[in-house]
Amino acid sequence: MKTTALIITGAALALTACMQEPELKLVVENPLDAARDDARILITRSELSGHLSAIPAHSLPLLTDQQGTPVPCQADDVDGDGSWDELFALTDLGPGETKTLTLTFKGPDEYPAFAIRTNIRLGANQSGYPELESAERLEGVSYDNHALTEEAYQMEGPAWENDLVGFRNYLDQRNGMDIFGKRTSEMVLDSVGIAGRQSYHEPDWWGMDILKVNTSLGAGSIACMVEDSLYRVGDNGSGMYRLVFEGPVRSRMSLDYTDWKVNGRSLAVEHQIDIVAGTRCYESMVTFPGTRERPDLVTGIVNMHSDQLFVEPLNDRYTMLMTHDVQAEDTSLLAMALVVPSQLLVEHGVTRDEGEGITQTYYARLDASGDHPIPYRFYALWEKEDPRWASPDEVIAYLKKEAECWSHPASVQFQED
Repeated sequence: MKTTALIITGAALALTACMQEPELKLVVENPLDAARDDARILITRSELSGHLSAIPAHSLPLLTDQQGTPVPCQADDVDGDGSWDELFALTDLGPGETKTLTLTFKGPDEYPAFAIRTNIRLGANQSGYPELESAERLEGVSYDNHALTEEAYQMEGPAWENDLVGFRNYLDQRNGMDIFGKRTSEMVLDSVGIAGRQSYHEPDWWGMDILKVNTSLGAGSIACMVEDSLYRVGDNGSGMYRLVFEGPVRSRMSLDYTDWKVNGRSLAVEHQIDIVAGTRCYESMVTFPGTRERPDLVTGIVNMHSDQLFVEPLNDRYTMLMTHDVQAEDTSLLAMALVVPSQLLVEHGVTRDEGEGITQTYYARLDASGDHPIPYRFYALWEKEDPRWASPDEVIAYLKKEAECWSHPASVQFQED
């Protein structure tokens, strides 16, 4: 596992220790009449600057509860300039519950070590499997010669996990998404795909790779719809992986594509992926930097072992597209679901089963014409992680609760003196 820390000089530490750090009270409220585990708290640096005369230059924000116990949180450098931009935290809230928390600042050496519940891993397939914070996508790789990717990267590309589920991306022109079913809350992917150890395609104590992808969009890969034809993002041009940040309760990576040529046009696409503790999904945010006329975004679910797509509004803001069948590679039940903003959903459909390009996929077409990032979530619910997921009704009930939490985040108000 990795940690991210700000490096500061001994003189700066001494100076910080002599100064009185500022303190703020804030009230966190659950707007729902239902309990929620791991409710999210997000406070930006700019929001804090409106309530403090100055933000300490060499310290990190920390939340504690009324008993003085630290709340699992992290300060993330989102833009890569070396300073934190967002404070992100998780806390449990009862129905309509209000909590008063205290925000203080601590030096990096004083900051609590919270339980690690998220992880991103890209290892080079070399002696010791050194970890890479950025890497170029392999070129000239198809479904016929992807052994080249196995030779270059541990697990064929970046993998990400939380305490409930894991995923991976093929860092080549296939640009596929795959699922690791987990039976443990431990972070395990640093040690998966190591030579001499059991293959992740076979059941192990921690779980296994449970999805067959082939030429589909797998577990939420991206494509674009241009003149009623589907094109896989990144099947030409250049691509790159980069780690944005990593922490105990939230981690982020980015897959960036440049000079992607589609139907005579050259596009850039940025696909940011978040993994947050306590959820059974990853969260995507797709943008088209520098592109005015943007094609509609398409994402999908492999339908190799399923012949029924459930499409249903979860609430007044989000719609699910879900399969539920014996879809896992060990012949167990697996539910896969896309949750997308209803206002962006143009249509859903199914590709052909054979032929060139994208096949064996249920897909959602999302409007990308506005000047906005396109968000979606991909859920994987495996019955061996939780027996509830053998029931489609249980899966849908869970997704409805997730949609309500997404629609109604916990509110944060600062208490003024």
